[in-house]
Amino acid sequence: MKNNTLYTLSIGTSLLISLQPGMANIENKENLKPNVVCILVDDLGYGDLSCQGAKDIRTPNIDNLMKQGKRFTSFYANCPVCSPTRASLLTGCYPDMVGVPGVIRTNPEDSWGYLSSEAIMLPSLLKNSGYNTALIGKWHLGLELPDTPNERGSLFSWISW
Repeated sequence: MKNNTLYTLSIGTSLLISLQPGMANIENKENLKPNVVCILVDDLGYGDLSCQGAKDIRTPNIDNLMKQGKRFTSFYANCPVCSPTRASLLTGCYPDMVGVPGVIRTNPEDSWGYLSSEAIMLPSLLKNSGYNTALIGKWHLGLELPDTPNERGSLFSWISW
């Protein structure tokens, strides 16, 4: 694997994953782990980036990331809305299997699910493997304890738009 590899998966909800050697373990080169950066974007279609052929939108920074890595073109979203997609990405399970068949909302009468407390989350697995984890951006899997990012995977940052 190259030292600076970017994996991109183009789906209805776009996802970018970057793997680079971690600087935290530079003293012990035998245990050098890659940094993992995952970018999940709502409402971004396969052809909405200039690196994917869009003529009306320019995305030079994403294009540069694409040039540095690998491109996966056969990846499909498990759901067309945000909460189930996030639940699947973070658990590796179908959204219904972890209690999120639709969008989780603050109004219980209009909410489609509740993230299962039994679901094992990717950030927890990464934390157990010695990684520091963070979430910057939209969580949309619960707004109250115990379903905030810090309680669901030792995430240390949460900025929501």
